[in-house]
Amino acid sequence: MTDGATWADYYRENEGREPRALLLEVLDSFELPGEAVDLGCGAGIDTLAMLERGWQVFATDAEDEAIQRTRGRVPPELQLRLQTLVTPMEDVELPAANLVWASFSLFFCDPPRFADVWARIGRAIVPGGRFAGQLLGDRDTWAPDEDISAFSEAQARALFDGWTLERFEEEENDGEACDGPKHWHVFHVVARASSS
Repeated sequence: MTDGATWADYYRENEGREPRALLLEVLDSFELPGEAVDLGCGAGIDTLAMLERGWQVFATDAEDEAIQRTRGRVPPELQLRLQTLVTPMEDVELPAANLVWASFSLFFCDPPRFADVWARIGRAIVPGGRFAGQLLGDRDTWAPDEDISAFSEAQARALFDGWTLERFEEEENDGEACDGPKHWHVFHVVARASSS
């Protein structure tokens, strides 16, 4: 988390939010539910949305509180389709998945290790599966932080060489974060892995 805010602050601030609209659109693009990874699952709001739609979900986060909140959010009848793990994204071994969902989480990947994390995401997604989530743009307030992974548009697009980009939307505006006002620069991405 950036200076002045904690992950607990983030979880509290976002407790009442709805599942991300981008996630729901992506889930609707699959004919049948499958295996999903929620990478940096936070308090589990999106994890629950996937479980409710019939998906098997591997939810992982570096924060123990995130996994506790995720498990507490999921009703007993859905727990059998949920696997959780407390571990940094830089260290997690990802299972094979039809969908890797990374909602505002890859920003916090250790930059020197991003290429390895990205390669593991690519290997985890089965042929015809999808990545969906956000990448931080280079004009974001947080971008200069040495602990933050941020990209120019060209760099972000280059990550998806060999994929089919189904959505690549740039968002840039002044807004708020848990630690106060900030300038947001974010790429919202949905990409399908090659079927071969």
